[in-house]
Amino acid sequence: MPTLKGFATTRRLKASASTIRNLLTFARDMAITDQTAHLVVFDIDNGRCWLASSETFNPSTPLSSALTARNSTVGTAAGNNTNVPGQATTNSVQQGTLGRASGILGVPHPMDQGVTLAALETNHNGQTLQNDSGVGYIYFSPNASSAEARVYLQNTRNQVMTVSVEAASGRVIVRQLAREEVEILGFKVSEN
Repeated sequence: MPTLKGFATTRRLKASASTIRNLLTFARDMAITDQTAHLVVFDIDNGRCWLASSETFNPSTPLSSALTARNSTVGTAAGNNTNVPGQATTNSVQQGTLGRASGILGVPHPMDQGVTLAALETNHNGQTLQNDSGVGYIYFSPNASSAEARVYLQNTRNQVMTVSVEAASGRVIVRQLAREEVEILGFKVSEN
């Protein structure tokens, strides 16, 4: 039984890393396709992330401005508002047009149970920032480039995975860190 519990804990960590990788890759693709910068915003304290467009994002208030995208949707393609309380909007219209990302802009993606956003390391305007609380973001430009960035995820067994973004290409890489790497980075390490 303990082995199965450990397997489930590890699986949830990998699933959260996969969710972040997919969202980052989608943001990169949307930036290229729409020729508009897109970003992924991370609310570290509440363990969630979401897609945002540069058109609705304000770096001085990242939490409120990113969620503004969801609140500024104006209904469905037919002009009806079919939002059901407690359900995510899937057929929303952003700024009067139906777009590929309009259903997920500003919609928070929580981490799986037992998984925390341990830290976010980003580079904005040539300055490297490491946040272990608050809100941060990873930016993708229309030419597919980004700033070098790393998201660290940790589970209840103190296993750590990193989701990295390469600056020049915007390529996203997921990797589980070895115990020694976790210790060097200063994250808590499990005894077993």
